[in-house]
Amino acid sequence: MLIWLVSTISPAVAAQGEHGRRAGAELQVLAGDIRTLLREEARADKNAVVLKGLVDRIRGGLSAADILLRLADQEADRAPVSYIEPLQKAHEYADQQHWNHLLALLASLSKQFPLRQPFFPDSAELRESAHKLHISYCAGCHDTPAQGVERPAYNLHQQASSITVIEFYARMLVGVRGDRVTGIDNPLSDADIAGLIYFYRSEEAAIDKN
Repeated sequence: MLIWLVSTISPAVAAQGEHGRRAGAELQVLAGDIRTLLREEARADKNAVVLKGLVDRIRGGLSAADILLRLADQEADRAPVSYIEPLQKAHEYADQQHWNHLLALLASLSKQFPLRQPFFPDSAELRESAHKLHISYCAGCHDTPAQGVERPAYNLHQQASSITVIEFYARMLVGVRGDRVTGIDNPLSDADIAGLIYFYRSEEAAIDKN
């Protein structure tokens, strides 16, 4: 049983607005991209194209962070706060490739903008629905991902098993909106995402992939 799915919905989760959820998710994805970058840099066969794609993603995420955080504050009726100084520092860390310093800064921001997940109990029905969603939306790109490109579509079963649940949840929230190639809106409900997390972290996903 996944830890984040064993509690009931708290009032804070239910009350979290879309801007707050998006801000929290983007911070989680940013931190996850940095951790991936550090792993890729440590590889003996590291790929310069993949590394460039990760750095570009991180820089792009930082560029959008100010408006996301301010919108989340406004949505929550919090007093206006300037994020210029910490985000300038974040860009400096990226320029200097001080990735661990940037991770620490993002962790601090994530405490201010936590990502909360609603509760959906695991069930065969939920996983079967997720399996169908995978075939409809995900399999085409993620079952046979291109290798060595700037922004690869990772195998989702492997990814879900190798990163934290909170990061994978964040990627499900903000990562399926598409890019210049796919250009789709996020078609997934909270229940869909919960089912996909159960499915991708389960044995049947691995068996199905084989």
